[in-house]
Amino acid sequence: MAGADDLLFSGVTFTVLTGPTIDSVQEERLIQILTHKGATFIPRREDGSINNITRHTHIITGDIEFPEYSKALDYNIHVVRPSWVESSSEKGRQTQARQHSPDPSMFFREVIVSCAELPEGDKDAIIAGTLALGGLYSAPLTKLVTHVVALDMHNDKCRTVQAKDLACKIVLPHWFDDCLKLGKLINEGPYLLPDPEILRASSDEPVRARSTPGLDGATSAVAGAPPAYNPPISPSDSRKQLAVFKDKKVLFSKDLNVNDHLAKTLRHLVSQAGGSLTTDVEECDVYIGHYRDGMDYVAASQAEKTVGNLSWFYNVINRNKWTNPLGKLLHYPVPRDGIPGFKGKRISLSNYSGEARIYLENLCKEAGADFTKTMKQDNTHLITAHTHSEKCDAAQEWNIDIVNHLWLEESYAKCAAQSLTNKRFTHFPPRTNLSEIVGQTPIDINKVRKLYFANGEKTIKDAEPGTKTPHPFRGAVRAPDTSPRKGVPASSAATSKAKSFVDAPEPMDVDGDENDSSEFLPAPQTAKRRKTRVGSDAAMATPSMLRTTGRENSPPTTGRASKEKALRDLHALKDDVLLYDRERKRKGGVVHGGRRTAEPEEEQPVVTKAAATKTRNKRKSDDMGDDTAEISETEIAGVKGKAKKVKTDNGPPVKFTMLVTGDERWLGNMKREAIEKAKLRAIGIKITTEPSECSLLCAPRILRTKKFIAALAKSPFVVNIGYLDSALANETLPDLDDHLLKDGEAEQRLGFLMDDALDRADMNKNHLLHGWTIFITEKVPGGFETYKEIISINGGTAILYKGRSNVIPGPRYNPGGDRDRGSWVQNQGLEEIEPNQVFLISGTLPEEVKLWQKFRDEADRKDCDAMIVKTDWLINLAMSQQIEWDEKWALKESLVPGYEEGRGK
Repeated sequence: MAGADDLLFSGVTFTVLTGPTIDSVQEERLIQILTHKGATFIPRREDGSINNITRHTHIITGDIEFPEYSKALDYNIHVVRPSWVESSSEKGRQTQARQHSPDPSMFFREVIVSCAELPEGDKDAIIAGTLALGGLYSAPLTKLVTHVVALDMHNDKCRTVQAKDLACKIVLPHWFDDCLKLGKLINEGPYLLPDPEILRASSDEPVRARSTPGLDGATSAVAGAPPAYNPPISPSDSRKQLAVFKDKKVLFSKDLNVNDHLAKTLRHLVSQAGGSLTTDVEECDVYIGHYRDGMDYVAASQAEKTVGNLSWFYNVINRNKWTNPLGKLLHYPVPRDGIPGFKGKRISLSNYSGEARIYLENLCKEAGADFTKTMKQDNTHLITAHTHSEKCDAAQEWNIDIVNHLWLEESYAKCAAQSLTNKRFTHFPPRTNLSEIVGQTPIDINKVRKLYFANGEKTIKDAEPGTKTPHPFRGAVRAPDTSPRKGVPASSAATSKAKSFVDAPEPMDVDGDENDSSEFLPAPQTAKRRKTRVGSDAAMATPSMLRTTGRENSPPTTGRASKEKALRDLHALKDDVLLYDRERKRKGGVVHGGRRTAEPEEEQPVVTKAAATKTRNKRKSDDMGDDTAEISETEIAGVKGKAKKVKTDNGPPVKFTMLVTGDERWLGNMKREAIEKAKLRAIGIKITTEPSECSLLCAPRILRTKKFIAALAKSPFVVNIGYLDSALANETLPDLDDHLLKDGEAEQRLGFLMDDALDRADMNKNHLLHGWTIFITEKVPGGFETYKEIISINGGTAILYKGRSNVIPGPRYNPGGDRDRGSWVQNQGLEEIEPNQVFLISGTLPEEVKLWQKFRDEADRKDCDAMIVKTDWLINLAMSQQIEWDEKWALKESLVPGYEEGRGK
């Protein structure tokens, strides 16, 4: 057995890269462990670079910031963290290298999770998500476990952690849910048991910002003063420090617009870092430019050179460590005309400070949007780290889109404005300041390639007749617009001579370019002049060229070996990814709903209007004592609305999406909830918590809950709790007609008939409040979000009202004159509501009453009639599915008990 252990790492040829996470002591320890068990160690070169990379099978490092990383992937070399060595040693076999990757996109790579008495569905989702994103799962509680996931402390694993004072953290499942929703690793602090902050009484106190490690030297695409760089003082220091440009040739683009003095400084820095300068893009290893255009940028990109900007260059010199310019958005050349979709957008920031704020300001400007320090009504977006601020309140009142910084980062990274319907961009975890994850989004090089340099190669012979032919490999093509970059301060090293360089005429022809005497050129005795090959391909495509050319060029490939490796890895990950993806898409994430693995997303049958009406007429006939033939399930589904059968091994197609309200059978009993929901799913009933998905509403009686009221807008079948009891007891679909909800007392009290309301809802098609803007006070009973959801599902817009001016848009359109609304407006009582009436839903607290007169004054200025109403007005409207008016819903100061005359003015 000992002999087998001695050969554990046989065949492994490795090196160790030291850095912030691996010091020299740990390096020696890793080398000792590996070599004693059969591995072969290859020392690095004196400059710290990797010696003969093709001989390696493994590179052990704490990050991917080293020059040979891309080449290592091309040669199928495993890049792993030290945990791979420890895990393999403990298990007595070489573990899967992928789950020990230092790639930051695998943000659970440091997580080893163990679950403590969770419902099976939640447990499966957490394990799948963790494995898919680089983490590990351990069923038993071992010393390597970093996180125990539990709902409370009343289980053996949590007691063991406390008794032995283990270093692992005990977190709620909500932490995984929020991490997966954001696609980033957030701080566990607010989720830690036994007293998680997110479960405490809600507080309006702002969440304090933490550090932003993702912004190391990447707050701006415009570099400041060049760094002072001193070479190592001894050979031993040289061994520990990386000469970042050792044996590399660097090309500086002319679009940097630097003066001669700064050019000399940059040349000196490259030389001290072990590199040399070139003007030949074919010879260069590193291209440094400011914009994503020009012949050299395209050629360097297509040849897969390292492409960065001057800010990246300074950062590499300062740290004396290689970084990937694609890892930081502002370390890569910027788009000259901004990102498509951002022109005309006015963006403001809230709750970001320090480097995070500077970074986001610069990102807004580089994307092409207008950044405003103060927010006004003409702003289109507010980017915030959390929702506790005056700007957030004002944005709600002014109906300005509120998003987190991930929307801006993803838009910039993907070269297009992203949709705001993606909940990832509007998710704000409670008690978390999202500034802690600023700067972690990398450039999506595939999107950049597609837009800027993938297609449309042009050759010199393709140039227009009579035009000057630029040298294909001597500096970047000067852009037509050579004025200083808009909104970007000049470099501190710039002089008046720099301005004369910017304003200089276009370069001369190839053999007479006066600018070739720049300090960016190598020394005269070493300079190489390359003959222009007329007819050779010179990649000169820019976005404007891509729109006019029909020629295409396939993007470069990394070779057959890397493709085969990727295919093998994909097959190895297949089960994990499929399970994670299914769990991620379901409603409620990984913390609500038990055994979701048995609930595939399937299309549900469409219930036709005729079938719905037939079922409701059946109920009316029953009330009158008429004999009506039994309606079969086929008739209920409707001939045109037959279920689309989805091939699946996990259960039958979904026949009804049921929303349950007013029943507490699952309250506090997640295990029972998981079991019973799985039973329902097995007979074709899918449980939802979203009224917008409801096709079957189950309640004990007619209720005034948010779920019940909002779901009526979808015209669902409404059944009593007996339907749910019967389905669980018999494990078959009960007959709808036997369990239709009947509550005559509530109908009389509330003043509407359920059947008529559902028929009107079917006709309204969620357009009852289409075109309406309804204002709501912050302290209204039930909360703003409750009424916002009811208004939204009925087609209207809800705005929080705090007394600010210019929030009322003006009179609504004339309902009778809008042909697009169709026949659904008929018999709605719309004639009782004038188009110029604007509604404020309010309670009667003193701070709410004070707003009433302000609302009336604002309405007068917009030629509108202010209607200040109780919440009952909206509830009646939504439940009856018709708009009508009664004075009993009006609110006036004189009706408020104890209100003093003039207090609200």
